[in-house]
Parts: sequence; structure tokens; C-alpha cells
Amino acid sequence: MYSRPKRNWGIIALVSILGVYNIALMNTLVTKKIKNPFPNVNVPVGPYTSYDIVATDNGYRISYKANDPKILHRTKYLSEPKGFFGNKESTLSLKETYTMQGGGQQEVERTVMNDKKVACIKIEGSGNSTGRIVGGSVGVKAAPAFSNIPVIGWLAAGFVTMFAQDKGSEIGGQVAKQFNDC
Repeated sequence: MYSRPKRNWGIIALVSILGVYNIALMNTLVTKKIKNPFPNVNVPVGPYTSYDIVATDNGYRISYKANDPKILHRTKYLSEPKGFFGNKESTLSLKETYTMQGGGQQEVERTVMNDKKVACIKIEGSGNSTGRIVGGSVGVKAAPAFSNIPVIGWLAAGFVTMFAQDKGSEIGGQVAKQFNDC
């Protein structure tokens, strides 16, 4: 036989009371004004100001500086294309020192190449090319051992040859620089 479920009025009343209590508690927490024990200090803040505030239960101490720092430094790094086709870059660093009143000086630093630096660059380049040739020869001798790998043997052989060339280039450039005191 069908019977109608009984409503448990006690549980409905308990849930309603807890819901109303929760809403009242949240309302109290949101609207309650909590007094901060520390003073509210409104310090003027700008792009070049600094201040230090130490607040304790006994009082507070403020150290404020306007126009801080007195001397400002700015460095810009500019790169310009150089070379016959514009494929090389020359970097230029522009250092500027100025004050808040606008007076200042500029320093331009360029990379200055003397004869020894030019000779060292040429020596390293020739060492790189010689080392690349020797490394490629070693890589070609080692490549047949890797070409027997199924499916990817051709790729592994090429990788070994290229890797040997790159390492030979690095080692050749380092050896050439060390022998010529660069």
C-alpha cells in the first residue's frame, strides 16, 4: 500500500534557523568596523620619492625623501647593421647621467678594435675552418658504424658527421687562440 512520507518538521526548522544564523553572522562580519591599531599615514608618492615608515604600539617614525635619487643613470643599447650586406651588427651603448633639474652628460661607448683583436679574430676563424674540416673527416669515418641502424641509420650517420664538424670547429678555434696568445 502507498503511504505518504512524513515531513520531519524538526529538521526543517533546524536547517532554517542555521541558515538565518549564517546570514546574520556574515552580515555582522561585513559591516563591522575593525579599528586598525596603527595610524593611517598619507605620504605623497611620486616617481622619484622614497620613504620608510616604522609603526609600533608605542608610536611611529617616518623617513621621507623627495627627488630621490639625486643623480639618475640611464643606459641604452642600440644595435646598428654593419657589413656589406648588413648581416653583421655593431652594438652601441649610450650612457646618460642626469639630475632632476635636467642637466646631464652623455657618454658613448663603441667597441674599439685594435690590431691585436683583429688578428685574433682572423686566427680564430682560420682555426674554426681547419677544425671543421678535421672534425668532418673524423665524422665521415665514424658514420658507417651508424648507418647500419635500421630505419634511422641515414639520419644518425648525418648527425654524427655534423656533430663532429661542430666540435672540431670549436676545438680548432680554441687551439688556434691558445697557440697565438689571444
